[in-house]
Amino acid sequence: MRKILIVILALLAVLPLEAAEKGKAPKAPPEHPHQVRIGWGDMLSETMLFPQASRDKGGKGYTGHLFAGYQYFVRSAFSVGCQLDFEAMGKADMTDYDLSVIPTIRFHYLNTDWVELHSGLGIGVLFAFDNKGGLEAAPVADINLIGVQLGQGPLRIGLDLGMMDSMLSGSKIYMLGSRLVSISLNYTF
Repeated sequence: MRKILIVILALLAVLPLEAAEKGKAPKAPPEHPHQVRIGWGDMLSETMLFPQASRDKGGKGYTGHLFAGYQYFVRSAFSVGCQLDFEAMGKADMTDYDLSVIPTIRFHYLNTDWVELHSGLGIGVLFAFDNKGGLEAAPVADINLIGVQLGQGPLRIGLDLGMMDSMLSGSKIYMLGSRLVSISLNYTF
């Protein structure tokens, strides 16, 4: 996992340098540099790691990842921000919750009137707690391999492919390959 993260970071760092070498000056921030988004992502890894929360086995089920985020466009090809991600898994006698606070960077390599493509990375902290009073904190990483936003004007829909991972050790895994697919509603102002 660590090697994959290093390779992705290196590739993302090279993209802006390659554009500069070709004589392209970095573009100024767009006219509307702020973006907020809300969305939902899958909990595929949690359903496999924690099958006891399945409704079919007497559990209360899964919420999926509910998230909200903010990005500020420093340049038209680069933005920084933060996202909050929440999920819950209900078992017959206990409900587990995960709340992640993740600062993010995003690289935008296509931005037309109808289509925007980006990749990004976020590293933050996950707070795992339950309805019995338990609380633990763990590091969390959000890797966005490819994201697309479609629409014209300030309101767009988004689809992101990537993953979220959070663990303290090999035996304390909160997420591993979670939020592989997420959809969002994005507003730029």
